[in-house]
Amino acid sequence: MAGKKKILLLDDSTITLEMEKAVLEDRGYEVAVAANLLEFQAELDRFQPEIILTDLMMPDISGKDIVRVLKQDFHTERIPIVLFSSKPDVELAEIAEQAGADGYLSKSHGIEKLGDMVDELVDSIIW
Repeated sequence: MAGKKKILLLDDSTITLEMEKAVLEDRGYEVAVAANLLEFQAELDRFQPEIILTDLMMPDISGKDIVRVLKQDFHTERIPIVLFSSKPDVELAEIAEQAGADGYLSKSHGIEKLGDMVDELVDSIIW
């Protein structure tokens, strides 16, 4: 992997955020976190991520809506976005496809699968 890829995580669970961040940093990614929409917008501008990983179920906006908004914005339309949720794979895959997300990962597989999934996504993207 050429250089550290920058990943922005959005999750309303601070415990989950910290675990996700630790897993990804251990894999060599540069990680910024946001626990709500306001923090996410600030980090998006400041950090300029190469990948966004967002929880589906958020109190102020759904991950699905975030994908739709970002994919319609000229500045963010090319950033790969992965939906992360505890919903079953089949349901999550359908939601990700409807929203236009670049991938999905069910939290039911455990946090340890996160690193593998992100590595696969990064390897599949032509930078």
